[in-house]
Amino acid sequence: MASKVRAGVVLPAAYALVRDARFAMLDMVLERDRWSLDEIRAHQAERLTSLFRVCREHNPYWSAKFTEFGVNPNGSDPFTELAKLPLLTKDEIRANWKRMRSTHLSKSDVVHETSSGSTGMQINFYQSRIYRQMHAAMEYRSRAWMGVRPGEPYISIQAHGAHMTRKTRIFRGARAWLENGYILDAFHLDPAKMREQLIQARKLKPVHVHGYSTSCMTVAEFARDAGLTDWPSVRAVSTTSEQQTPQHRKILGEVFGAQVYDRYGSREVLSISMQCPEGGHHIYSDVNFVEFAPVSEVGGDLNAIVVTPLDNEAMPLFRYRGGDEAAPIEGPCKCGRVLPLMTGCRGRVCNNFITPDGRIVNGTYFLYYFYYQEGFKSYQFHQTTPEHIDLYVVPDGKLSQERHDYLKASCRKISDDYQSQFNVDLHIVDSIPKRPGGKHLYTISDVLRHI
Repeated sequence: MASKVRAGVVLPAAYALVRDARFAMLDMVLERDRWSLDEIRAHQAERLTSLFRVCREHNPYWSAKFTEFGVNPNGSDPFTELAKLPLLTKDEIRANWKRMRSTHLSKSDVVHETSSGSTGMQINFYQSRIYRQMHAAMEYRSRAWMGVRPGEPYISIQAHGAHMTRKTRIFRGARAWLENGYILDAFHLDPAKMREQLIQARKLKPVHVHGYSTSCMTVAEFARDAGLTDWPSVRAVSTTSEQQTPQHRKILGEVFGAQVYDRYGSREVLSISMQCPEGGHHIYSDVNFVEFAPVSEVGGDLNAIVVTPLDNEAMPLFRYRGGDEAAPIEGPCKCGRVLPLMTGCRGRVCNNFITPDGRIVNGTYFLYYFYYQEGFKSYQFHQTTPEHIDLYVVPDGKLSQERHDYLKASCRKISDDYQSQFNVDLHIVDSIPKRPGGKHLYTISDVLRHI
């Protein structure tokens, strides 16, 4: 009863108070689960046409692109018009992101963000607040697929504390309290405290465990080794932000005694696909138009995922190739949803690091030092011993003294965050060798790997 009151009254009222429409949007996106393929296609066409017209009038970058490639915003077939545009790359966004912001939205309606950089150097971009509220509704929609309702207790294993302002920490903590959540900080997983934290979290009777793949795996392995494998309240485990491996799925399912789901999105395109109870990876085609483009470097049966989000008017990304790979799957799913299917995503892999005193650090912690930063072409954090990390940086042109000072300060900050247990050496280089298979990893640990 308490969860129903929280979900039906407290949460909607609290978010409405701060002019956040996520709960109104939730009803809308849940209704779309019953759409036919024809209804989905018609909605995609309507949204593409609307975006084209917004860009023609209010977006200097895309308006020029439409002229260059002959895109007619009022064309009778928006899918044909979209196909005239070349794939949008990260390099193109880096060079033009300020021009790619639409001008019809006020500053208060737009959020400046940056990508994680786990499949490439970070990029800057803009998102409308409405688009971000839609993403929050999509999170609830994904949970609904798992049989989890808003307001039911959960454990979240995520970035918390490091790199956050005091205001942000307070807001996130307040949100977790409001939504009945328990946060485990993925950047400071301390085995000495984890047993007590898990016992405390279990008292909450969580129905859902979610977070970064590698961090969830770390917590599950600790729980298993500590004999904490009795989680009768948990109905679902879901991971995101990093590639979920078969080993992740096996151990998470065994420890928490629940079905494991894989959710795929990115910071640039917030919700792309979700795994249903039958195991099918469904593309959220009502909020994205997704293509699969063959590329020679992928090999095998996988293709580059190319996404056009349909609802971000602040900075439309037409035919964006983010760096992940998957393949389309033909045919219906046993769950009955008509949303198209794809394989699980192959892409982001982030190593865990470990401190000399045994604390485990999700590799995403290190990526934050390059958020919102310009002047760098590529970088890599490489832990060679428990005490030592090498930071390799390739400048984008000549490295200014200001950028060099920032890098040195970042090395000191890493050491300070972990009580001087890490010694971080900075190396300015011309290039960084790729790993076997051609992938560039931004975090590598020779001491504690991601799997």
